[in-house]
Amino acid sequence: MIMKGKYNVSGILSKIILFIIIIFFIGAKSISGFVLDYRWFEYMGYAQVFTVTFTAKAALFLAGAAVYFLIFLSLWQWCKKTIAGESGVLNPYWEHFGGKPPEYIDITPQTPLKKVLDLVNTPVIAALLVVSFFGGLGLSAEWNTILLYFNRTPFGSIDPVFGKDIGFYIFSLPFFHTVLNYFTGLFILAALSLSIAYLVFNWRLIFENMPFNLRGVIAVLFFLIAVKMYLLRFDILYSTTGIVYGAGYVDVYIKQYIPVLISLVCLAAGIVVIAMPVVSERKLSIVTPMVFVFLALIISILAGGLAGVVQEFKVSPNEIALEEPFIRNNIDLTNEAYDLSGIREQEYPISYNLTAADLDSYSIRNIRLWDYRPLLTTFQQRQEIRTYYGFGNVVVDRYTINGELTQVWMSVREILPEKLKGAADTWINRHLIYTHGIGVVMSPVNDVDDQGLPKMIIKDVPPKTYAQGIKITQPRIYFGEKTGDYIITNTNREEFDYPMGDQNQYSTYEGTGGILLTPSNKLVSSMALGEVKLYTSEYITKDSKLHLYRNIYQRASKLTPYLVFDSDPHAFISSDGRIYWMLSGFVTSGRYPYSEPVRFGNKRFNYIRDSVKAVIDTYNGTTTYYIVKEDPILRAYAEIYPDVFKPFDEMPDDMRSHLRYSEDLFNIQTGIYTVYHMKSPEVFYNKEDRWEIPTEKYEASEVPVQPYNVLLQLNDTLSFVTMMPFTPVNRNNMISWVAVNQDPLDYGEITVFKFTKEEQIYGPSQIEARIDQDESISKDLTLWGQSGSRVIRGNLLVIPFKNSLLYIEPLYLAAETSSIPELKRVIVFYNNRVAMEPTLREALNKVLGVTSETAVQVPSASPGVPAKGAGDVNAILNQTLSHYEIAREALAKGDLETYGREMKTVDALMQQLKKQIEGE
Repeated sequence: MIMKGKYNVSGILSKIILFIIIIFFIGAKSISGFVLDYRWFEYMGYAQVFTVTFTAKAALFLAGAAVYFLIFLSLWQWCKKTIAGESGVLNPYWEHFGGKPPEYIDITPQTPLKKVLDLVNTPVIAALLVVSFFGGLGLSAEWNTILLYFNRTPFGSIDPVFGKDIGFYIFSLPFFHTVLNYFTGLFILAALSLSIAYLVFNWRLIFENMPFNLRGVIAVLFFLIAVKMYLLRFDILYSTTGIVYGAGYVDVYIKQYIPVLISLVCLAAGIVVIAMPVVSERKLSIVTPMVFVFLALIISILAGGLAGVVQEFKVSPNEIALEEPFIRNNIDLTNEAYDLSGIREQEYPISYNLTAADLDSYSIRNIRLWDYRPLLTTFQQRQEIRTYYGFGNVVVDRYTINGELTQVWMSVREILPEKLKGAADTWINRHLIYTHGIGVVMSPVNDVDDQGLPKMIIKDVPPKTYAQGIKITQPRIYFGEKTGDYIITNTNREEFDYPMGDQNQYSTYEGTGGILLTPSNKLVSSMALGEVKLYTSEYITKDSKLHLYRNIYQRASKLTPYLVFDSDPHAFISSDGRIYWMLSGFVTSGRYPYSEPVRFGNKRFNYIRDSVKAVIDTYNGTTTYYIVKEDPILRAYAEIYPDVFKPFDEMPDDMRSHLRYSEDLFNIQTGIYTVYHMKSPEVFYNKEDRWEIPTEKYEASEVPVQPYNVLLQLNDTLSFVTMMPFTPVNRNNMISWVAVNQDPLDYGEITVFKFTKEEQIYGPSQIEARIDQDESISKDLTLWGQSGSRVIRGNLLVIPFKNSLLYIEPLYLAAETSSIPELKRVIVFYNNRVAMEPTLREALNKVLGVTSETAVQVPSASPGVPAKGAGDVNAILNQTLSHYEIAREALAKGDLETYGREMKTVDALMQQLKKQIEGE
């Protein structure tokens, strides 16, 4: 072993080699990951997104690092000349304080100064490179803010305090803060570094006569802080110290001037620091800047005290009068920020005058009887087929089935390779064989079979369809909610398709998705994913394809990381039989003046727009973004990435027919509106009319009512809406309900229907109490519970209909031996009457006091043959109206082909109706 002194040279060398190898592999993995990402963006058709983002980050990093390095290097060179020019010997700070140098410094005051500076020059340059690297990283991290600033567009709305366009706060102010923070950090580090250098080499330069370069750095730092403090005045619009979010009386008339005064002090400090030695014979020491810092601190304390005195003795005794304009600002701008300023409000007078004939309508036939929670359990128990399949969530939608617009529940059957157990859990199975799910399950929202289970429109594997007007031509699900890991298709092993009896069916991928695994791509992928088998497996050929980012959230966010996506995407079947996912993408900001912030997941913001719908093909993975609502922030992103977003007009009609308003957004908006529907500042201040989301029973627990989708007759038009009832705070009676339209022509229109305050309308929890108090219902519930069945009370739906209110609650039973919930009863409450019957039809007839002789048989909305007689006539009438409505919408969109086809159907139905009437 070669030894030198006390060091093991070969041991050190081996550690160095090991370190180099580790760095090499880390670098190789990072570079290969970068290349693989580019390949993925390229095959997705979004290479521009990758190059624009990377170019911006790289340019900002290089610029940020270069500015740091050049400024620091210039200051260091100047520092060396200053030190060498003052004295030829070392005069460090420890000599002044009577101490000794640290043991690790092998220099003395007798060491020639030039030698000392030469010794430390290389370490200092290395330190400058490290600092510059992090300076570049810091600026590069702000690429989004900087790109938005240079592509900004005005909002067209002015803030009420400073009179600036809202875009100033969204785009400009964050950019100014970014630039100022970058240079402030630079000059703080520069001031500290120079101070340390002078303390080490010649302390008198700090305490007796400050060098010009240090003075210049401190002066620039004061100027930067002066600008920062001036801009800080705009932050009063985000104040949280008043009675509302945003600037109040004290903020506007006192607090906004505090940073201005401090800004002037800093400006004066910078001028004094740089100019005093020039215009005066007095020498400048470190004490002088500290005087100005102390003065700014005194101003801040005194002004803060004054603000407290004014608040206590002037504002508080006259709070409503003085704060009224600022409360109004908060109300108006919060409603603007959450897209609530255009809400329509109208009275909803109650008149309980329904008759049996009124029940033969679209709205009644489409009342939802299946709660998604027990329905998901039913789907899982009856339709997962194998343990490696799974359903993510159940979503409601509408389709024209057998000629009728029908509400349905649908869920996608995805593959879950992680559920493979034991010997089956192999790399080949996970990534090459079990690659995709198969089909969907679909059932009407309101129909049950003889066993109390949902009637199925689509079920089984391969999926079978049991209705006209809907088909599946490509059932394979390669991209989904629960899907995550990468897969490789077109290998020498066929992919598992679906089970059939004791055998399995296999298939080969024929789609356009995936990165072709050329030899170079295979090497890059193997290194990036850390999987040697990707490179060595004999099953992978030159035609094989790698599929990444198969989770739809991850996929959409990877392409557009600046959008926030809702947590409840929905799948739909297009007219050509393909299955797609649709996600709502939100544009958000936390910089909207006066707007009350909310938290969504781990993100906090006070401005949101439902601007984008991302549509993902479940087979190919193609991802398309459609603009559904114009927005200044989205316009800026469209300028940055001009090929990403498509106008709403380019969305195919069959996709538009499956638009759904995001429940996450609806929850955010309704939560805000419970407070901000109060437009009067005085009412708002006193919290006189606050609303809240009511509660209902689910199983045995009290839970908040969730938004639900219904087909309603709104303003003489059948509309697919999401709705929610409201109750006053700490009271259970219902005061209003809100509906948002989801149809393409009126998408996103929100209407609030208010009850007159003279009427006491039962809220959901009061209806639940009335149900519990009914002796017959209570007795049955108790008996079912004692017999070993689990009683599940589903959503309590409030159905507005012809100026009346129907309350519908489905009741499910799940036996101890089976966890499959079965719909056994339907509870209906109407006009102080409650009934629980096996079917909705019977319960409705009972609360209306309709006898069997006069009862109208409410047709099912599920596919099937309508009943004979009067029901037949009504069914044909409703089908005619449905097709006429489709034709009218097609004509409005200029779709003459659909219009002609639907009008032919209308004519045929009219002839059928005529024959029916004449036959009767």
